[in-house]
Amino acid sequence: MAALPDDPLVEILSRVPAKSVCRFQCVSKAWRDLIADPHHRKKLPQAMQGLFFMVPEDFINVSFSFIDLTARSVPLDIDAAFSFLTERPGFQNLGLLDSCNGLILFQNYQEPLSSDTLGYVVCNPTTKRWQAVPTCGSLDLTNCSYLAFDQAISSHFHLVQFQISVPDEMLVSLHVYSSKNGTWSRNQIDSQENQGPLVEWHHRGIVSRRDPECAFVNGFLHFIVGDSDQHQIVAVDVQGKARRVITVPGVADGRHRYCYLGQSQGCLHYMTQEMFDDHEDRYKLSIWVLQDYDTQWVLKDTVSSMEIFGHLTSNILHFIVGIHRDRNVVFFQFLTSNLIAYDMDHKEVSVIATFEVLKKPLRFAHYVPCFSESPALTN
Repeated sequence: MAALPDDPLVEILSRVPAKSVCRFQCVSKAWRDLIADPHHRKKLPQAMQGLFFMVPEDFINVSFSFIDLTARSVPLDIDAAFSFLTERPGFQNLGLLDSCNGLILFQNYQEPLSSDTLGYVVCNPTTKRWQAVPTCGSLDLTNCSYLAFDQAISSHFHLVQFQISVPDEMLVSLHVYSSKNGTWSRNQIDSQENQGPLVEWHHRGIVSRRDPECAFVNGFLHFIVGDSDQHQIVAVDVQGKARRVITVPGVADGRHRYCYLGQSQGCLHYMTQEMFDDHEDRYKLSIWVLQDYDTQWVLKDTVSSMEIFGHLTSNILHFIVGIHRDRNVVFFQFLTSNLIAYDMDHKEVSVIATFEVLKKPLRFAHYVPCFSESPALTN
């Protein structure tokens, strides 16, 4: 390996997980300098640095902040409040929707909130470059929009937007935006023979608007469909075509309370919270992983709410808000104020942030530095 030129070595390192790249800096001084080189950082995968979060200040206004998870002595050079966007005319009301491999998706609202939406904004908080995306579809329907981006495959991003009718939550239409073409395309659910699963959702309902989590793994968006009694995971490509239906691990009848879908260490993770049968409002967290993607689910960890939260009263409502991209760590939010990290490897719990008392879950976005200059982000 010592005789290998820098360029092919960087190409090799660009294809391994970010956690491994960080560890490889300890191999030698030469590797440390190679990985730290600003030119090479544009190609190498970066480890997750922290969480952006959106805090509702009242029924109209929101603010943004950042939690640094690296415990570094020198603060990260980022604009935690996204002032490079929010101080621009017309961008004062941004709602955090999604994040994917270093890019963040916002929905852009006019004032007041009941008026038509202006569309979306996709930005890179590392380079502070962004791109506005026009609105699409009927404003009378509910939109669930997701971001797909992988710089190892393309410097362009896609938005996949599902339009859902209210109150039956039926899938009405699906739209896809390509930053390469700069246009939206529409998939007519009823007429496409190669989208059998989508036609099925059209008739039986789609993911609840209260659980909009989505995981981008192996070039596919994965999200949960079905009702409160039966869930499935569906993989959709960046053209909006359904390619796979994945059966989720089973839970005991009547015990399912909440589920979460996420991506960690390159693998799809599915987490459930189930109520115990002792009538004491205690819950069990089960964390499952598709390690090789095409294999069966593997149970990664099981832990009770008492083990995670100790003697905190069980009737304090809490939510799973995310899983660490590079580590076996799950994040919980208590509506009473705390953001808690549970480390599966060490069975440790820590409070990483404290907020004012909130009435609903905060919206979070992973921050993974993306140093490449995407031609899709022109501003």
